[in-house]
Amino acid sequence: MTARTTTTTEHVAAPSGFGLLVVAGLLWGTGGVSGAALAESSGLSAPAVATYRLALGGGLLVLVLLAQRRWLPRDRPSLTRIAITGVLVALFQATYFGGVALASVSIATLVTIGSAPMIVVLVQSVRRRRLPTAAQVRPLVLGVIGLGLLVGGPTAPGTDPGEALLGILLALCAGASFALLSMVAARPHRGTDAPMVTGYGFLFGGLLLAACTLPFAPLSFEPTARNLGLVAFFAVFPTALAWTLYFAGLAHAGPAVATVVALLEPLTATVLAVLLLGEHLTVTLVIGGALLLLSVVDARPRPVRPNPRP
Repeated sequence: MTARTTTTTEHVAAPSGFGLLVVAGLLWGTGGVSGAALAESSGLSAPAVATYRLALGGGLLVLVLLAQRRWLPRDRPSLTRIAITGVLVALFQATYFGGVALASVSIATLVTIGSAPMIVVLVQSVRRRRLPTAAQVRPLVLGVIGLGLLVGGPTAPGTDPGEALLGILLALCAGASFALLSMVAARPHRGTDAPMVTGYGFLFGGLLLAACTLPFAPLSFEPTARNLGLVAFFAVFPTALAWTLYFAGLAHAGPAVATVVALLEPLTATVLAVLLLGEHLTVTLVIGGALLLLSVVDARPRPVRPNPRP
């Protein structure tokens, strides 16, 4: 009886977690368009935009948590989990935008998002002391090829090779930060849940990023209705809501699946750029998008079938 109950729970939990990850990936994709619009409208630098994203997204969730009388935990394991989340998400944002500045958006995106699922599978294989299975490798290959077709491209003309290499290394650090963040968040912990980790962790990460950004780039901007609206959208949907759903889905689907589903972010951003910004749709983009979708579908957890009774 116990075995049958456990199997039923797995059957329901994995697909539901996968659905949360899909919604998170789609919401993340809106961040590219809204973040670019915010930077253009306000004149904020990319690191400044990322700072507002973390600080305000986390801050809004903290206000909701406080309204529910869910205070910051005081036990060491919970505080450690929140602090690690804040440090990793700040490192992820800082190294990604560093890669963009030194290499290019396409190269930084390709290396960051493409390397994260590979790092997760590699770490899991080392821990288990066995090679990755075909079911793990197949969506990775499809996803990386699709991502390369979708966003891949050379560095800008005149880019210094040394700077480009450093940009690639920073993007690889961003991918490793995202992979490690996903693996940490996937571990069950009774003292915290997804909204608490996202809220307090991202607020802490935003403050860290602000301390690093302020000496080099201003955080002030003109508070017009457009700018405030873009900031609010950016903080709520691709940040607070998306990351809460991502952390919640991780608990069921696991980091290997979650980091593959994150490939929906550049796909969604590309679709929105074509629909809203008038970017040209090419055959290469269509093929790349199709491969990304195929990789996400292939990574979907299969329901566990109960063993028939003898």
